[in-house]
Amino acid sequence: MPALHHLALTVRDVGASAAFYDPFLTQLGYQRSGGIESPLVYLGDGPEILVYVAEGDGVSRARHQHGAPGLQHLAFKVGDAAAVDAAHRAAAGAGGAVVHPPRFYPEYADGYYAVFVEDLDGSRFEVAYIPSN
Repeated sequence: MPALHHLALTVRDVGASAAFYDPFLTQLGYQRSGGIESPLVYLGDGPEILVYVAEGDGVSRARHQHGAPGLQHLAFKVGDAAAVDAAHRAAAGAGGAVVHPPRFYPEYADGYYAVFVEDLDGSRFEVAYIPSN
């Protein structure tokens, strides 16, 4: 079966986005490899995450709108509820928008605990603890 190797995101300002992604992705076990130039490269136990600066008229384009065509959201599964809370604090502290603060989602699964945040360009991320049954 194929495995996801990397995820590539596009942002309007790679420097400003590094200030968000560095603390947020560090809480999820990623570290930035290399400098501040595009693309930012984050390595961890999961797929690589690449952050590119927008090109052409994409630079002046408005933020991504949730529900518009494109990536709906990316979900990270973590080992405990404390990791969800830590990712929430990191994202909020780095200027990310908290869409749904950490809470339980019994409609998804028993014990499902998650937070939903957006980066500076409106890309949405979920960080979830899903206990094993």
